[in-house]
This record gives sequence, C-alpha cells and structure tokens, in this order.
Amino acid sequence: MAGAAEIPQATGGAQGGSANTDPCTGTYLLCDDFNASQIDTAKWTIGDVEIAHKYPVRPDNVALSTTDDDGAQVTVVDAMSFGDQHAAAPRQGGLLITKDQYGGGRYEARMKSLPGPNGCTCLWNYYDSLNDPSPPATRVYTEIDIEMPAHLATPPAWSTWERTLGFNTWSHTDSDADAKYIDYPSPDVNPFDGKFHIFRWDWHDGSNGALKLEWYVDGILQSSTTEHISDHPAQLWVGTWPAPWPGMVYDFDIVHMYIDWVRIAAL
Repeated sequence: MAGAAEIPQATGGAQGGSANTDPCTGTYLLCDDFNASQIDTAKWTIGDVEIAHKYPVRPDNVALSTTDDDGAQVTVVDAMSFGDQHAAAPRQGGLLITKDQYGGGRYEARMKSLPGPNGCTCLWNYYDSLNDPSPPATRVYTEIDIEMPAHLATPPAWSTWERTLGFNTWSHTDSDADAKYIDYPSPDVNPFDGKFHIFRWDWHDGSNGALKLEWYVDGILQSSTTEHISDHPAQLWVGTWPAPWPGMVYDFDIVHMYIDWVRIAAL
C-alpha cells in the first residue's frame, strides 16, 4: 500500500497555531472550537461504528476535557485509544463524524496526536454510495486521509516512522486501482512530539479549480497530487481507531489524542 512520496516546495506557516486566538473568526462552512459544555450534536455524530467492519470506535471513548498547551489550559475533545490492558473494552478508539457532507474546500484540525503508534491518529472524509438507501448503478466513492503514523508494510525505526505521514485519496471505489497512496517522511514536523499541530488539506473538486489535493502541516505544504481526486461531498471524520497495522503497539490501558478545533472553509 505504500507509495513513493511526492516532494513539494514548502510554504510558510504558524507552528501549531495559538491557544489564544479564536479559530472561528471568519467565514466557515463548519467551525467548532469545542468550548461549549458538551459536544454539539447538531454538528457531530459521536462515532459508534466498526472501521472497515472490524475495528470498533465507541461514544464512551470521546469526551470534552482540558489539556496543557504550552502552559495554557485549552478545552479539547479527548479521543481515547484503548489498548490490550483495558479490561472492559480492549482495542477501541473514539472519533467524531460531521452530520453534514462537505465538498471541495480547506479542511483543518488542530490536534495533538496519540503518544506513539498506539492506534491511528486520523483525519479523513468518507462517502460511499453503497451505503445509500438506493445506491446508483455506478458506485461513487470519496475518501481523503491524513494518517499518523503512516500505514507501512514494514515500518522503519520509530525515529523515522513517527515523521512519516500517510496522505491518501480515493475516487470511484475503495480499490487500490482507484487510490493514490503517499507516505511522506516530513522534514518539517514530528506529529508525535507532544505538541499541537494544524493538519490540513486543500481539496479542489472541479467546482473550485482543476482536480487537485494539497496536504499541509502547520501551514507548510507537505505533498500534493492530481490523481484519484473525487468530486462528491463527504462527511469528515476525526479521532483515533485501533488500526491493526504492522508496528502498532497496544500494550497499554488508555492513551489520549486531543482535538482543539476543526474547521472547513470554501477555497
């Protein structure tokens, strides 16, 4: 599944943003800083599904909390990953799913990853016409991923693997023939350094320019592609799930990833 990285030119950007700025200032299709007393269920479904029909995420594994952000306390979504030492529910994750589908645009989330390869820290969108009540004759499929760490058949040493981000895109179906996989060893960011980072993609779906995807971390362009770009709106998913990938380590009870804010804007 691993693909060769495409090396772009870097652009400038803030390193992880600031806890003191309002992320929802401006015009957004969706923006949530999770500062309310509870998760806004008009915007979000709290995941209660099996990823790939096998790997569970459950509502009890998602909660509002606070955590340290370079000395400041910020309100966050705590998306938990349960390991093999969790007696009640080993190997479960937690995530949020938008109620609505969104098309091409700028997708961003300020997140602090899991502490290591203890599940997938992920941001992705997803639509499959096979799930529709009356599916069309020709399947329609959309998926765009940021996966950390990247899914590698033979992971390298953690010092390299922790910097390797998985950027993927599918159109038409979920088969490898309709996918582009980019495993990108970032020289700019270590998403497992215990700090918040802003993960982003810009999706040109044909309505806002020729089909193209660009992936960024902290405003720095990491990789891009014009291959296998879908034009169908999809729901956004963000959180963690118990990926069964080579190199994953589940010898723990509970570990945490944190979501400070999520927003989607038109390009």
